[in-house]
Amino acid sequence: MARRKKWKPANLIKRAFFFIVGSLLIGLLIVVFEKLLALHLPKHFSVSIGVGLGVAVGVAVMKAVKQPPLFMKSVSPWVAGFCAGMGVHLARFWLR
Repeated sequence: MARRKKWKPANLIKRAFFFIVGSLLIGLLIVVFEKLLALHLPKHFSVSIGVGLGVAVGVAVMKAVKQPPLFMKSVSPWVAGFCAGMGVHLARFWLR
């Protein structure tokens, strides 16, 4: 059986910091990509694609700094972005 890691205050602070920074980064990227895509695509598609791109780039950046999001250590950033974009697309389509 594998040994369990001990939770140290420094480790918890580091995880909380990267959680907040990662969330803000992904939110900022989503807004930027949506605004750029809105110039060329209808709003429905620009939002879905913007969310997908924002999540994919944000997860890739977080993995590059060795702080992958919780439960996503083995998930490809592009798969995460695709699933997020499809989720937004289906939710917008369904809630119309």
